[in-house]
Amino acid sequence: MTEKIVFLFSGQGSQYRRMGEQLYEKNKIFKARMDEMNEHVLASSGISVIDRLYGEKYRGIPFDSLHETHPAIFMVEHALDEALREEGIFPDIVAGASMGELAAAVSAGIIGRGAALDLLVEMAGLTERLCPQGGMLAVFADTQMYEYDLVLRHNSELAGVNHDAHFVVTGNSIGLGMIERHLRAKGILYQYLPVRYAFHSDLMKVLEVPYQSLLGKLDCQSPQTLYYSCQTGRRVQHQDFQQHFWNVLRQPILFAETFAEIELFSPCTYIDLGPSGTLNGFVTKLLPAKSSSSSFRIMTPFHQDSIHFTQTINHLKKKKGDPSMLAHVFPGQGAQKVGMATGLFDLFPEKEVLADSILGYSIRTLCQEDPDHKLNQTEYTQPALYVVNSLLYEKNIMETGRKPDIVAGHSLGEYNALLAAGVFDFETGLRLVQKRGELMSRISGGGMLAIVGLTESSVRKILQDYGLESIDIANLNTPKQIVLAGPKEDITVAQAIFEREGAELAMPLRVSGAFHSRYMAGARKEFEAVLSTVAFHRPQITVLYNVTARPSPSEEDIAQLLGEQLTSSVKWTETVQVLLGKGVQEIVEIGPGTVLTKLVSKIREEAQPIRLSDPEHISPAPVEEQGGMVQPEALGNPSFLEDYGTAYTYVAGAMYKGIASEAMVIKLGKSGILSFFGSGGLKRERIEGAIRSIKSELSNGEPFGMNFLHNASNPEAEMELTNLYLEHGIRCIEASAFMGITPALVLFRAKGLHRMADGTLNAPQKIMAKISRPEIAEIFMRPAPKGIVEKLVQENRLTATEAELIGSIPMADDICAEADSGGHTDHAVALTLLPSILELRKDIMNEYKYAKPIRVGAAGGIGTPGAAASMFVIGADFIVTGSINQCTVEAGTSPLVKDMLNQMNVQDTESAPAGDMFEIGARVQVLKKGLFFPARANKLYELYRQFNSLDELDSKTRQQLQERYFKRSFEEVFEEVKTYQPRDEIEQAERNPKHKLALVFKWYFGYSTRAAMQGVQEDKVNFQIHCGPALGAFNQWAKGTALESWRNRHVDEIAIALMKETAALLSNRLLAITAKL
Repeated sequence: MTEKIVFLFSGQGSQYRRMGEQLYEKNKIFKARMDEMNEHVLASSGISVIDRLYGEKYRGIPFDSLHETHPAIFMVEHALDEALREEGIFPDIVAGASMGELAAAVSAGIIGRGAALDLLVEMAGLTERLCPQGGMLAVFADTQMYEYDLVLRHNSELAGVNHDAHFVVTGNSIGLGMIERHLRAKGILYQYLPVRYAFHSDLMKVLEVPYQSLLGKLDCQSPQTLYYSCQTGRRVQHQDFQQHFWNVLRQPILFAETFAEIELFSPCTYIDLGPSGTLNGFVTKLLPAKSSSSSFRIMTPFHQDSIHFTQTINHLKKKKGDPSMLAHVFPGQGAQKVGMATGLFDLFPEKEVLADSILGYSIRTLCQEDPDHKLNQTEYTQPALYVVNSLLYEKNIMETGRKPDIVAGHSLGEYNALLAAGVFDFETGLRLVQKRGELMSRISGGGMLAIVGLTESSVRKILQDYGLESIDIANLNTPKQIVLAGPKEDITVAQAIFEREGAELAMPLRVSGAFHSRYMAGARKEFEAVLSTVAFHRPQITVLYNVTARPSPSEEDIAQLLGEQLTSSVKWTETVQVLLGKGVQEIVEIGPGTVLTKLVSKIREEAQPIRLSDPEHISPAPVEEQGGMVQPEALGNPSFLEDYGTAYTYVAGAMYKGIASEAMVIKLGKSGILSFFGSGGLKRERIEGAIRSIKSELSNGEPFGMNFLHNASNPEAEMELTNLYLEHGIRCIEASAFMGITPALVLFRAKGLHRMADGTLNAPQKIMAKISRPEIAEIFMRPAPKGIVEKLVQENRLTATEAELIGSIPMADDICAEADSGGHTDHAVALTLLPSILELRKDIMNEYKYAKPIRVGAAGGIGTPGAAASMFVIGADFIVTGSINQCTVEAGTSPLVKDMLNQMNVQDTESAPAGDMFEIGARVQVLKKGLFFPARANKLYELYRQFNSLDELDSKTRQQLQERYFKRSFEEVFEEVKTYQPRDEIEQAERNPKHKLALVFKWYFGYSTRAAMQGVQEDKVNFQIHCGPALGAFNQWAKGTALESWRNRHVDEIAIALMKETAALLSNRLLAITAKL
């Protein structure tokens, strides 16, 4: 069975600012359609959607005003539809969810693009004027829950069922608030959609009369493509679309039912044209385990649109099995001959009857016998060829079972190309051709001259040199076969001239008029009036037009092109060049002869293919040529991009005390880059506030995670942090400074583990473990310790199912091999550590044979493209940066610290004791340039090792510490310690002088950090600034560029610049190496 291509269109809730931006920048068809639609909306509403989508001043502003989002969602979906069609990808089936049904309707030819935009603009106005505000909430739970849960049923309506573990409710704000609290108490995940109104609910009732009035103005046609509706869950054919589109707004979305109906055509290739790739996710969940269907998404919030576009195109072209594309070409006047169509009419008797009734004579008699010698008369030739060409096309499809990928026709044959593409039906085309032939036959006094053996430029020069201004070029048939048209007497003069100028042949043609020249202007004017009455559908197959040798921008331009064709040159040579440039190898002539076949052979011999992406041609190119260079999106492991939904295999690691701030995480997330909030050293209230702030800005699935810093002295605090993260739906943590696996980590990893319908294991939470020693990496690569798992089950923290399943997966999805980093570090050497961890990964995978490979990334010392490139070459699946992000606008530290960091070099760091692990001698790497902190911290640790109490310190040391280090007495320090340390810690300190000594000394580490983050100038020498040499290297790399000053450094721009330059460096090195081979 032939695989069906299914276009899917999503609606409200899938939008976000900058959606489709990469396609807008790189795909000329996408950009052209967006710009055209933007002009339309601007004229009707005064709003520039392009400005609202991509303008810098709108960054960070909520994108939920219907005046913006209604047209914006449609525009990106329709522009992507057009870009796919330009690549020869046409849908067999279309389906829309909610507002996406309008984009699907345009794709199916039910309504026009302009009408859809006008409707959406007016609909937005009606909704915002008349409807009470509300909202919609996605619930990640068994869909049966809505049936038995009274809180859900009493406070909302069911808006949609997407798969067995995902449904959407809709209602007013009060009801949704009650549901939110209810779901949180039950530990059920949910997500607000970015909409202000309760679509698909009874609150929409106020729109019924005015909205139906708008819908009544639509001129709806029968679908030209199979059209499935998520409102009915079924195929929709010609019906009352006015009522249907109202039901789409009011009734629930039945995506799962619709999918089940479409999947009956399996195998299918589903392509999600929505902005977020949401429907692709639903399809992936719904696909049966044994289905041979596949699903793709192109646009996502993570700026990989161009990559996804190319991957989708390549997949579909490979699936065709034949790397060559097939083109059908249709001949025009000159191909007719008596006897054509013998036996053909018997195959299609209904078409013969229809043609006879329209023409008023027997088409069979004309074609096969021509008793009155009319077949060569224009008014008879054109209908005859149109009918014969069309019947031969149907016969060919019946015999081969394959439709062409692209079509074109020479002059009259263009109407057969349009018929094959579904632009109009057989009857409409015949009536147009009949009128065209009649109008052209009235033009007399003109002639045409075929010139063979001279190029177009030579012909034009001769016309100019001899002052033959009355003659036009009518047909460019091959590079050296050109047909001229003009007054008969001038054609006679021209014949003699061209014979003298070296033409191999200058032969007058037996025609009554100067076709395809200015002399057809009268016929064109009358014919355009006829064309204006015809409703053209969008082509279902790519059509190249005579006037441009290109596809039409939209169906709205077809009438204009057909009118222009009468007075313009037929660019047949260029048309064939474009066919060849598109990869067409098989060009089949569908007509009574081989006229075009011979022309194509000549063009193949004498001309080069035209690839529409070639810079010398101004026609659109779907994707920019990459020139064989390594692309930044291709670095590392592609599964990392899929799992985290990121644009690059790049991570900005956490920096404690919120230095990796909310602003940093939000900025990176909106650019599709994963980062971790620096929760280490912060209280619960501060962390919870950060989560709420980040989630309010990153509400469309943008990547982010939270740091999880090991708390060796307080395991219960770790458990509280896990509970907080689970409560707020945090799905990704960066585990750092761990020396072993703790119950809190196991609980985070195991909670919610379940098997999908197809048997695959789904782990909702991911852990990225930062390690600097192989033995720690190994424990994170192994499953959770059984003893801890059993204890969590006994404490009713884990279910038996979760406990069983966690034995099938490693503790961490990702291991980050951290070398010479800022903060906690063992000063490992990256070139030694990373290969060791990669080898360890191989051994562990061989032992456990996990279904999904563990990824290994690199961190520490990565501040330049050279450092990043070396990690990727060794085999890093991703890279993590840290220190370089501390010296940016978004970093949560003081400007004074950033000024100091801006001046450092690679040699300006030193190792010092870690305040959080002071007693065990753990170390951190800090800035030393101009600071006393490293020396003072080392001094305190040495004193701690030597003495057992504050009382044992000699008077000189006591004076130095209290006056110069602490600037207060030990007693005053201990009083401060009492305000934040737990009671049991204070009681232990009062019993144990050594513990009190530790707490007083550790106070200095907190003090030095606070002074730095607050930028206290008088305490500058005491600043504790965690930093690695990578920042010094970055400062040198950025010198002399816009990134030299930290005030111009933004974390997302640094990430993208680093990845792009890394890719460029690798490309250049590969080219240099290749050149030596």
